[in-house]
Amino acid sequence: MSESILNQAIEAVMDLIDALSLFAPITRGALSAGNSLSCEIGPTSPETVWLDKNQYIPIDLTINGKHENLQTLSDSMNLIHESLTMMTEYPTGNRWQITDIATLTEPQVIGREQDNKWMMASALSVKLATK
Repeated sequence: MSESILNQAIEAVMDLIDALSLFAPITRGALSAGNSLSCEIGPTSPETVWLDKNQYIPIDLTINGKHENLQTLSDSMNLIHESLTMMTEYPTGNRWQITDIATLTEPQVIGREQDNKWMMASALSVKLATK
């Protein structure tokens, strides 16, 4: 497990997504050549820093997916958003806690590759508090 608070929180979100048993495990970075899911954080900065130096950090997390079947891809991407945003308990670590996950951008088709695989993208806001 990573030492970084941000990376630990993202790994916890990825574990939540993998627990949905979709068509592929989610990875960090670019999509692989086959049917795949990936995520990566966008530029972020603390929204609030308290006197004790704990922080509230909204993390923009881009979710990308690729699959030859648009229905399978769409169902999977939508399930990620529905499942994570409707949770009432979120992961926590020694020095951090996810307080909420909200949709920034609903899953949408962004293209089709030459091998006819559909591509979709979406974004989640992961609200993280350090402690």
